[in-house]
Amino acid sequence: VGELQAALGDAERQRELQEAEDRALRQELKDVRDGQRILEKKGSAALKDLKRQLQLERRRADRLQERLQELLAPTRARSG
Repeated sequence: VGELQAALGDAERQRELQEAEDRALRQELKDVRDGQRILEKKGSAALKDLKRQLQLERRRADRLQERLQELLAPTRARSG
């Protein structure tokens, strides 16, 4: 009986250790998933910001091109 009680005690301790390890692994998985979600949001926000900056730069380039055409137009008229 004593040996069975000792074996039962050992089995219970093993089960408790496995449950603790399971909880730790589940928490780690949750933390990784949360971190991944945060990184995805940051990446999405960065991409959105870069697209906005690109659009602004395109508009700026268009305005500069128009201005250059305006400046070159009188020169063409005089030389033509």
